[in-house]
Amino acid sequence: MAQLFVHTLNMSITGIYVILFVIVARMLFRKVPKIYSYALWSVVWFRLVCPISFESVFSLIPAQAQSVPLNMIYPQTPQMQSEITGLEDQAVNQMMPASAPLTSPVANLSSTPTNIWFEIGQYLWLFGIALLIAYSMVTTIRLHRKLKNASPVYENVYEKSGITTPFVFGVLRPKIYLPVGLHDQERAYIIKHEQVHIKRLDHIIKPFAFAVLCIHWFNPFAWVAFFLMSDDMEKSCDESVIRQLGSGIKKDYSTSLLSLSTGKRYIGGSPLAFGKSNTKGRIINILHYKKPAFWVVIVAVIAVAALCVGLISNPRKADLTVKDYAEQYVDQRITDFKNVKIVDRKITKFERIAEFDKLLSTPLEIWALEYRLKPDDPNKLILAEGMTDGLITEEGSMGKPMLIFSYENSSPQYLGVIRSGENDMTTKSGQEMALRVFLEGNGQLPHETYRGNHILVKFPLSTGETSQLLLSQPVVQGDSGIWCVERWKDTNGNEYYNTPQTEIAIADYYARLQTQAAQGEAATLLEPLQVALQYINKDLGQHVSSDELVADDDASAKDFAITPESTLLGYVQNLSMDHDSFDFDKVEWLTLKDSARFKNLNINPDVDMPGGFYILNKDTYTDPLKVTGETKYLLLDPESGETNHTKIVSKQTFIEHFEQYPESGALCTITSKDGYVTSIAEKYLP
Repeated sequence: MAQLFVHTLNMSITGIYVILFVIVARMLFRKVPKIYSYALWSVVWFRLVCPISFESVFSLIPAQAQSVPLNMIYPQTPQMQSEITGLEDQAVNQMMPASAPLTSPVANLSSTPTNIWFEIGQYLWLFGIALLIAYSMVTTIRLHRKLKNASPVYENVYEKSGITTPFVFGVLRPKIYLPVGLHDQERAYIIKHEQVHIKRLDHIIKPFAFAVLCIHWFNPFAWVAFFLMSDDMEKSCDESVIRQLGSGIKKDYSTSLLSLSTGKRYIGGSPLAFGKSNTKGRIINILHYKKPAFWVVIVAVIAVAALCVGLISNPRKADLTVKDYAEQYVDQRITDFKNVKIVDRKITKFERIAEFDKLLSTPLEIWALEYRLKPDDPNKLILAEGMTDGLITEEGSMGKPMLIFSYENSSPQYLGVIRSGENDMTTKSGQEMALRVFLEGNGQLPHETYRGNHILVKFPLSTGETSQLLLSQPVVQGDSGIWCVERWKDTNGNEYYNTPQTEIAIADYYARLQTQAAQGEAATLLEPLQVALQYINKDLGQHVSSDELVADDDASAKDFAITPESTLLGYVQNLSMDHDSFDFDKVEWLTLKDSARFKNLNINPDVDMPGGFYILNKDTYTDPLKVTGETKYLLLDPESGETNHTKIVSKQTFIEHFEQYPESGALCTITSKDGYVTSIAEKYLP
């Protein structure tokens, strides 16, 4: 929906330029028949409803007219964030070059005030459309009911008492409705006028224009265009009647309009019915109307045609080179420095490091950029990194900027930037995965690397949280196809890609493995659970046994998108009504079946486990966790007669219940998902 809203904003901005041009042209055409200015409004509605057009050197639209690019709303580079706690540093360091986390555009959308307002604007826009459509439907239905007992005059002409102005109503079979008591001469003029409307399909054009107005209701220029178009529509119909019946009817025709005038302007309501408005202006136009000379018609037709081409077409874009885009990128970086003036700049390196032809329908390239900026006073800078010999660079922990380009008809199109420090850019596979993360984050690739069979495997981390893998068959589907870990996700919703450690393209790498499997080698790659276990234990540095894996053989990429829920046992500390966060001291619940570990832990079951259990608390630190307004709080319910039965209580009641406990906190079972605690339940101690 965000893309649709952005396209609508861009069309509305372009429409403002077109409306202003038409208004100026309308003023210049004031002595020309109104049919020509009426025709120009079709260009307005085209620009307000069609997001694309052809390019022309004759375009009258400014190059900056469409000034709401999607990449200003959606961050182009997914952020490298890992909120996994407890993974050994060595395991994380081994894993990160092979994996890249994806932060979805939807998540990023709510991260800045600008994007929050943008999201609010989307819903306000939809609400306004729904309100206008609902109002129009209600008024149309009411009018339809009111006209049911209208008296037929002849053909599609009807009379109805209670109406004060004639109008056309209907789309497929339009009818003309007249007030009761019109003189024969008045009736003839009015019927002729309404017949011109129907012949020109105005009964379809105006509802269409109103529908476009509903989409652009927030644009005041669209409302102005609608009313001025309606005025030109009526005046051009008046002129058509005079041309057909002769200039001698001007006085009588004007008198008829004056007698039928209600002094009201039609503002919305039913878009399927439209009456008369601006009676004074129409009468003046009728009295001053003269049949134009032939040369005036020719000039008007040429002028309208030229304006239509100029307003419908888009300006031709300058053929920028990749170097031009690099210069623009540096210019943008310069504008980011508010407290210091950049007195010199230089691009020191700009080279293509990779190209790919199969990710999108158009070729893609990655270009590495290095530059230096010289500030007038380095002491004014507040930089955590990126200074070399007094010059500003962009080579800190995030790495160097890598510009992404696609090519259409040999012309480069700038897509965005990624950072070398966030991705493994030293191998072909790392570069390819960095591009995939970028393109998925922008919605240009589906959230699925390999289509076909998938298996979802859930497993516990050493810290107790639940994570999950998505396994796919990258080459051959079915029993003879190898399996690979496509990506994995932790309980906080962070998603990581698996990048094969190879110097060749990923597709070629898996093709080689598939060939080896077909020859009887690498047989374990045909067993998805073995592939999962190998990845968890070796690549992630976790120690998991096969019986701890929970597999879903019929999973899809959509199933993987659902964040896994984790259940942990520990002591809840510092939970209060004033804060959303609390401290959690994780523990492990041991029973007699864990006897193999007792010796290493110096546990004597006969002495230390009188109740048949042992609470192992080997960590000396606590984890900060957060609750929300949706978090559930559960206490044991002794009145139920069941030892483990719980009941839902308020947060206040939950806190008051545990005030009796010592500072070590209350032993509870918590469930968490997407970085928040969904429930806290009191643990039963036998």
